Amino acid sequence: MCLPKHQKEEWQKAYQEELEALKRHNVYGIADLSKRRKLIKCHWVFDQKTDGRKKARLVAKGFSQIEGVDFDEIFSPVVRFESMCLILALTALEGWHISGLDVKSAFLYGKLEEEIYMQQPDGFKIKGQEHKVLHLQCAIYELRQAALA
Repeated sequence: MCLPKHQKEEWQKAYQEELEALKRHNVYGIADLSKRRKLIKCHWVFDQKTDGRKKARLVAKGFSQIEGVDFDEIFSPVVRFESMCLILALTALEGWHISGLDVKSAFLYGKLEEEIYMQQPDGFKIKGQEHKVLHLQCAIYELRQAALA
C-alpha cells in the first residue's frame, strides 16, 4: 500500500515511539536464543486515534505459547456488571464526578518470571545483531501472562 509522504512519516514516528517506550522500560535485552526455548513471533498493531494521532503497538503472538513451558497462570481483569451499577448509583446519589484514566504502556511494567524469547520486529532489527532475539524481561502486549504480570 502506497501512502503519502506525510502519512509515512507519521507512522514511522508511531513505530519509533513504541520502540522507545519498550527500551525506556527495559522490556527486553538482546540475546542468543536458548536451545531449550522456542521463539515467539511478533507483529505490529496499528490504530488511529480520534484526534488523528497514529499509534503502533509491537505485540507478541501469544497464541503460540505453551502452558507449563512459556507460562503457568493467566489472569483477565474484568469488572462485574453489578459493581459498575453500584459505582454509578453512588456517583449519582452523591453528586460525584466520574473521569476515565488510561495508563500509557501499562502492560510494560509487569516483570516476567518465565524465560521468554521473541523475534526482533521485521524492519527494525538491530544492525550487526540481526541473528539475535529479544529476551523479554517485562510483559508485552498479547503475552498470555501479561495481565497477571
